[in-house]
Amino acid sequence: MVFKMADTNNDGQISQKEATDAGNLLVGGFFFRADQNGDGVLSQDEARQARQAMFAQQPLLRYVIQKAQYQAQQAGGNNANAAANPAATVGNLLDTNNDKQLQATEVRQAVTTAVQGLFAVADTNRDGQISPTEINSAIVGAARSAAQAAFQQADADRDGSLSRDEFDKAIIEPAHMVFGILDGDNDGKITQQEAQRARQLIATQMQHLMVPEPSNSARNLIRSGVSPDQVAPVPVVPVPAAPRQ
Repeated sequence: MVFKMADTNNDGQISQKEATDAGNLLVGGFFFRADQNGDGVLSQDEARQARQAMFAQQPLLRYVIQKAQYQAQQAGGNNANAAANPAATVGNLLDTNNDKQLQATEVRQAVTTAVQGLFAVADTNRDGQISPTEINSAIVGAARSAAQAAFQQADADRDGSLSRDEFDKAIIEPAHMVFGILDGDNDGKITQQEAQRARQLIATQMQHLMVPEPSNSARNLIRSGVSPDQVAPVPVVPVPAAPRQ
């Protein structure tokens, strides 16, 4: 859905300008919706209220934020202090003038920087455009990086292998996060209504992700019997450094 929205000239590819315009539209929509008093500045209280409303509509996003919180807690040190509110940490990165508020200019610059980083990784043929095939390849690269990072995160003693206790802990923590997402009213229980609502939200989001199927989609790869690398270059996504114990 996002790809189709960004591809304004319908040429089946996304240029940096199209990606930046789409990013400004998405992020700007959140910004102006959160800016309740319309002063062009997002206060901490306005950001908090908007974040809570977004988490209610997007439970998967809440999972991502909670996952970041857990990883920061595991990393320890200075990151542990920021782990209590990882979304606030993101806000601090955007708040370039350190006034504890977000201006529209800061948000726009953050979108531009993010798009440039995306193209640096995903635009493997360096034509200034991103195709669905390149997006799939970038997803493969990111998945490999995520798998490696997850293993490093679970390998607490850094011996290059996972013990049963390390494996159990790596499974249990995400399960707790998922429980928190499903438990909409935070009462420590999941009702049938909460579970049904979560299923409906996820199903709706999956339907919105339909785009023209590229040659390196999972289904096409299974049919052809080739690897993602044989269809298109898979970018190398940097693996985050393992946290110090």
